[in-house]
Amino acid sequence: MNAELSQLISLQETDLEIRRLNDEIATLPSRQEQIERKFADANREFHGLQTEFDAVKAKRRATEADLETEQQKHLKFKEDLMKARNEREYTTALREIDATKKTVSALETEILKMMEQVEKLEAQVKGRTPEIATRRVEVDKELAAFAQAVAAAEAKLVALQTERQQLFNTLGSEAKSNYQRLSRMRNGVVLAEARDYSCMSCRMKIRPQVFSDIKRAEVIITCESCARILYFRAEAATS
Repeated sequence: MNAELSQLISLQETDLEIRRLNDEIATLPSRQEQIERKFADANREFHGLQTEFDAVKAKRRATEADLETEQQKHLKFKEDLMKARNEREYTTALREIDATKKTVSALETEILKMMEQVEKLEAQVKGRTPEIATRRVEVDKELAAFAQAVAAAEAKLVALQTERQQLFNTLGSEAKSNYQRLSRMRNGVVLAEARDYSCMSCRMKIRPQVFSDIKRAEVIITCESCARILYFRAEAATS
């Protein structure tokens, strides 16, 4: 095979792999975000449950404090009733006793409802806690593996870019110029495989004599349609 053609094939393969890696690396932030977002959604729901649990517990404590205050007031008004010196004081004490009794009853009922809420929410939080902890460990492992994949892809890209520059430097000035020009014109695909008497890029038919010359690979031949450099891969023909 023509030495320059061999170098051009290697250069394009390297360029295409660099492009693939660049595309892959470009998608990595969104893939990482997707991993974190899935956990964040589950974690947000869990924390919402935890927040509701804490809020109900706090409300119950506050209501219990109100109940204690009302119970103390109720006892005081009972004492006032026993100490009443006239009808007005007696009537006032009875009225306050009745009011505080109703308030105490309402607060006790409210506390019972909240106790049921607390019990239910506590069971839900306890049930979800191991699941969230396990998922956190799994996500951390995924992110660690992801970070390793990112580092490996970036290291491979650096190595390929170095290899690419070395390959490019081996070309003659005309070949360099043609390669860069065709790369700009053909979206980075400078070479095309010739197979079954056709250019595999543009599907243009190749004349038998030209196809034979491509197979011999003694000179560089371009496609009459898309102007890409044509090459023949023997293993593709036998597969």
